[in-house]
Amino acid sequence: MSRILLAGIELPADLQWRDEFTGWRVGQAVKTSLTGARIVQESALQAGRPITLQTQREGAAYIAPVTLAVLRALQASEEQPRTSPLSLLMPAHNGGDRSFPVAWRRTDGPAIEADPIRYAAPALDGDYFSITLRLMTV
Repeated sequence: MSRILLAGIELPADLQWRDEFTGWRVGQAVKTSLTGARIVQESALQAGRPITLQTQREGAAYIAPVTLAVLRALQASEEQPRTSPLSLLMPAHNGGDRSFPVAWRRTDGPAIEADPIRYAAPALDGDYFSITLRLMTV
C-alpha cells in the first residue's frame, strides 16, 4: 500500500510534491560590490532540498485532503523545536519507498497551511482540509 509517513503521521499517498524536480544542489549568493559590480558565489549543497507537499484541486474535487485529527497531529509536531530530524517516508516512482531526514521549512512562509474544504464553525473530527506542508532535507 502506497502511503506517506511524516514522523509517524500517515498522510494521503497522493499529495503532490510540487518541487520534486526543481534543481536545488547548487547554492548561490549574489552581492553588489562598492563599485557596483555583481559578485556571484556558488557552491554545492549537501542538504536543504525543498519538499513541498500539497493537496491538489481539480475543479470542485480535492485530491489528498486530510482530516482534522491528522491536521492537529501535524500542528503538534510543527510546534515543537527539534534537535533531530523528522523521518519522511514517501512512495518511490517505480515501487518501494524513499526515505528523507527532514525539518520544517519556515523561510518560505508558514510550515503548514490549511484551508477547510467546507467551512463550518466549529470544525468537527470528520471535516477535511486542503494542506500545504513545507519541509527541507537536513
